[in-house]
Amino acid sequence: MLFISAGLPLLILVLVASGAGVFASTAHQRTQLRDPVMRIARQAPQPRLSTLDLSIDTPLIASSRRGADCQADITIIGVHEAGQVTPSHASARLFASGSVCTSLDHGMRIRTQARLSLAAFGSRPVWVSDPTNTGIIRAPRPARALANRMRHEFAAITARLSDQGRILVPGLTCGLLGQDYIGPGVVEQPDATYATRVEQEFRTSGIMHLMAVSGGHFILVAQLALWLGAAVHLPRPAAAVGVMAAYQGLALLVYPSDSVLRAQIMGTLSAIGTVVGRPPQTTSTLAWTTLIVLSADPGKSSSYGYALSSAAVLGITLCASPLQRWLERALPHGVSQAIAATLSAQILTLPIQILMEPQIPLLSLLANLIVAPLVSWATITGLIALLLAPVAPTLAYAAAWLASCGTAIMAWTAHVCATPAWTSLAWPAGIPGALLALAVPAAFVLLPVVIRLSTGIIGEHANRLNHVQPVPESGRQPWHHPAPAGCGQSSHSHARQHEFGHSALSGRPWRAHGKMRTWLAETRAMIDDEWHDSRPSCTARR
Repeated sequence: MLFISAGLPLLILVLVASGAGVFASTAHQRTQLRDPVMRIARQAPQPRLSTLDLSIDTPLIASSRRGADCQADITIIGVHEAGQVTPSHASARLFASGSVCTSLDHGMRIRTQARLSLAAFGSRPVWVSDPTNTGIIRAPRPARALANRMRHEFAAITARLSDQGRILVPGLTCGLLGQDYIGPGVVEQPDATYATRVEQEFRTSGIMHLMAVSGGHFILVAQLALWLGAAVHLPRPAAAVGVMAAYQGLALLVYPSDSVLRAQIMGTLSAIGTVVGRPPQTTSTLAWTTLIVLSADPGKSSSYGYALSSAAVLGITLCASPLQRWLERALPHGVSQAIAATLSAQILTLPIQILMEPQIPLLSLLANLIVAPLVSWATITGLIALLLAPVAPTLAYAAAWLASCGTAIMAWTAHVCATPAWTSLAWPAGIPGALLALAVPAAFVLLPVVIRLSTGIIGEHANRLNHVQPVPESGRQPWHHPAPAGCGQSSHSHARQHEFGHSALSGRPWRAHGKMRTWLAETRAMIDDEWHDSRPSCTARR
């Protein structure tokens, strides 16, 4: 009945969703292969110079490739061939140098002559290198232009902070580390050696996720919007609309990433549910978000950022509450809540992290517990500095300095937790290592269940033995019969026999309750009684 009413429709839905995913992925691959940009990049033995129309999808950041100063993710919207413009939708990565890096910005549409080649690494399949004769077809739209200006002013303000503040405050606020920023707001970059060391320490200590904008930022913005709505007595639908507007504004200000896309869509769906009067359902909303994202862009299925963000949300949703209830037996509420959230997120994200880097940060839990009280404070003050940067630079600098006080403790924590050589545990790489990382916490979860079932089986077996009266051999009495009075049986042994044998003699079922101690005590009583019963009778000894 349960399978027919619930399991069969669920199975049908899973099969339909899987079929839709396969269809979308196949269509996406075929569309990419038939794109004129892919054809040109594959056919040319050397990077070919072509005239291209580009749309810049991200801010320009420091280049990850030698020979270039900056890079940006772009979409090629047209290829000029033989006097004609062939439409294209290819995703690519632009590499530029010199003054081009400061003249381009997020949201622009440009026409340039550049070289096309297949990508050697990265998430984009095509590289566009050495742009020349660049002209702007369309400037950024007003909202995007305002966001770009705020980001540039914010970078200029954070450049006046200490070295760790210049690096970490933009990362915590916008998801873009200070040494990666390229634009008109900063003339001098932070020290490259120090910046590399800080970034590596954050990775080794397991708190690098703080430098990426994710659901935590959106939760803070939603709480602020709801607080403002309650202050002016807005009805629930109007407050939910305000939350949606805050989500779109935050996504416009921060560095666009897959985790931001997941949080933006998921938060918008939750706010729409609030408008129509439906209670929040995190797991269902996450599932719908993933279906929408992968149907619109199947390439996100290979994105580590999207996978990590979704896995963290799913782990917290499924595991945080029961783990917190278990921890509250021995720990205060605040500590158990922080530990439960950290462990729940790491349970499902650890296999994905193993695929990225085959090592486990052993002090990740400790580092996250230390910095947890500071994350909200530094994030809120950083966002205030970002908002005030174009209109009140002095107040913006004060807010950025307060944020740098929190990031200073984060940098110290990362340094302490990453300095010892034993803080990282080497782990098998690839798919086997990921499966092993998933099997270890599963074993810890299932071990108490196995012990409980084992003790229950042993207890039921002992119960059956207690109910079946064995036939005495050569006048010997069964183990559960008391020995004759005065034959040396201690009152303590008799009390144990009465305690553990009473339930069987009275006909009540024996229950182990998952406690190995009870079973061991009963076994000891049985052995003790067997030893007393096997001794000679009082008359024979006399």
